[in-house]
Amino acid sequence: MVPQRRRMDPADEIPLSQTVCRMNEEVRTALQAKLRGVLASLGREIIEDPEAKSTLPDSVYSYLTGGRDLVDVSGDMVHLLLGSQTGVSPAGLLLVASARLAGDRSLLLVKLEQETGMQAQEVVGDDGLRTFDVKYFADLLLTEKSKVYKAALFSESGITDHGIEGWAADRQLSGNMARFFLEKFLGCKQKNDPREVTRRFHEVTTEWVNKYVADPDARISYVMAALSELQSPDATLDPLAFAQKHLDIFHRDDFLEYLTSQDVPASVFDKDIEDVENKLKKLRVAFANGVFIVAPLDAMHDDGTVLVEDHGEGRTSVTITGTVTNTSAYSTPGGGRRPAAKSSKAVSSESSGRTQGPSQTASR
Repeated sequence: MVPQRRRMDPADEIPLSQTVCRMNEEVRTALQAKLRGVLASLGREIIEDPEAKSTLPDSVYSYLTGGRDLVDVSGDMVHLLLGSQTGVSPAGLLLVASARLAGDRSLLLVKLEQETGMQAQEVVGDDGLRTFDVKYFADLLLTEKSKVYKAALFSESGITDHGIEGWAADRQLSGNMARFFLEKFLGCKQKNDPREVTRRFHEVTTEWVNKYVADPDARISYVMAALSELQSPDATLDPLAFAQKHLDIFHRDDFLEYLTSQDVPASVFDKDIEDVENKLKKLRVAFANGVFIVAPLDAMHDDGTVLVEDHGEGRTSVTITGTVTNTSAYSTPGGGRRPAAKSSKAVSSESSGRTQGPSQTASR
């Protein structure tokens, strides 16, 4: 048990398990189902932070490599958690459990807050009349609406030359993690920076579409779907859910495999569009003959403004319906500019040389 305690409070002895707790099959099944759901929906990949001062990575390593047993490391972790959390952190229980992940030896840590509740049970009194016996429970755990629910999972397959890797989830913060839990207690940091992984998702998804999707309608549909998902107000992006919602069934596995091959997670990640925000409002469609169109996303939807038709054999037509407001010459960005003027002396000395035309910059 981990009590609620401010730093100036006296250091009372913490009650620790002295042996491994045996769970019956019903409890084990319920616990597995709940933890799988939390880690699947809120879990984020984490890596050991060499600048953190936490000793937990050393304890995890010792257990996973067989150097220390479960009861031994769990006692150290309770004291470490107590010293890491703030004075407002509620009392609760730290569950440290042996687990298996894809057959590998693993260690599971769960911080739970005790809750209260009542249970009503029908009884028949001595007078033969039915009533209800109400009991109050002050030490409930793992209820459906747990207020604080933090978990971490480390596997022996996550041991690298640079430290340990694993997963962590903070149900209270819906994807983000309390600093005391991630940094001070676990001694880790998130593996994927939200801004970088968001930029990579946009870049790699567009790359995959243009490399492996031949149908022009599907190309446009997929890129538009990616732009819409990135612009949505959701704080996270789930590539698996994106593939199931927007891609044809025969494209989904290839897309997810391509993401992972390019170091983009196929699992849920936190979204930060700061680096790509200016690329999400318009769609550019280019043709082999040098023609291209740029249109707002709204115009590419089924409102009749832009109509794309596939004629087979790699040929596509685009019909644009609207009112013409302006017509002018066009040059690629940076193109058509005159070189800087030279001095009369320089011109005179180079008058017999060959004149260089203006540089041309490819449109991106």
